[in-house]
Amino acid sequence: MDFNAITSAISSAYGSAQEWIFAAIVGPILYQFDLMSWAEDVFDGIDWFLFGCVQIFLIMIVLRVWERISPAETQERFSSSSKADLFYTLFHRLGIFHGLMFIALSGFFFELDSILHDFRFDRLNVESWWPGVTSIPVVSFVIYLILLDFVDYLYHRASHTFNWWWQLHALHHSQTVMTAWSDNRNHVLDDIMRTTLMAFFALLFGVSPGQFIMLIVLSQFIQSWQHANIKVHLGAARFVLISPMYHRLHHAVGYGHEAIGKPGVLGGCNFGILFPWWDMLFSTAIFPKEVYPTGVRNLTVSNNVITQQWQGLVRSVKELLPK
Repeated sequence: MDFNAITSAISSAYGSAQEWIFAAIVGPILYQFDLMSWAEDVFDGIDWFLFGCVQIFLIMIVLRVWERISPAETQERFSSSSKADLFYTLFHRLGIFHGLMFIALSGFFFELDSILHDFRFDRLNVESWWPGVTSIPVVSFVIYLILLDFVDYLYHRASHTFNWWWQLHALHHSQTVMTAWSDNRNHVLDDIMRTTLMAFFALLFGVSPGQFIMLIVLSQFIQSWQHANIKVHLGAARFVLISPMYHRLHHAVGYGHEAIGKPGVLGGCNFGILFPWWDMLFSTAIFPKEVYPTGVRNLTVSNNVITQQWQGLVRSVKELLPK
């Protein structure tokens, strides 16, 4: 069986699964509640669920096994703090969060798209930059991935700059037992802001909905790998892709979120999301050889998801109030 036959079989199986889920489960629910006007959008939204299932399967059989074979540190098999991380992963990867965001913001982005059209706003549309080259789907996909990664880097730097914002983002850094489940351990307000910003720039750049889903899914799985408890050195490739060791230093106590020699003062290193180039450009890159403990100095976080969200909100609001 050649490669084309394999991809064709996978595509056919995927399409059949999507159609079955809609016909057997989702469609009847929409009909029951008189929501069939959402049918097309919901059908497309099943992509998030199916791709999420694939990601979770790969995390379990690839990344979790890799963690056992080559761990960065010795860990409890499934710590109590990791249970919250698993919940966050399922909430995000299975499309629940993206579905809620679509319901909340679809009207806003529809109006924004109309306004941009009325003002004849010329989006980047990299496919037209170099006809015959950037019009190749893989090439345009990589360019969009790089552009959105730069936006994500700037967003991440900002979350480490403002104290009120850091109090939300600190939940992500509070994990002392980092695993492949830890990427989505975020405050929901931080996630809402980030998702809105990324969708906004994707619209400005001219990213198609299908491309956007694939960009997010690929980025998510790479970030799951980067958060995994894996000790791996990429050699020269470390200048191309952020490794688990590189990102682990960003989570390290006293390194990733504090100014060097100034405990408690916001700063840090290795803010990159997928590529280390932005850190290298702005002199925030450190390529580690050692493994350091992760977490946030003097921060105690509950293992209960609801309490985690409340604690982050309270700390953030306190930073906004007059001292």
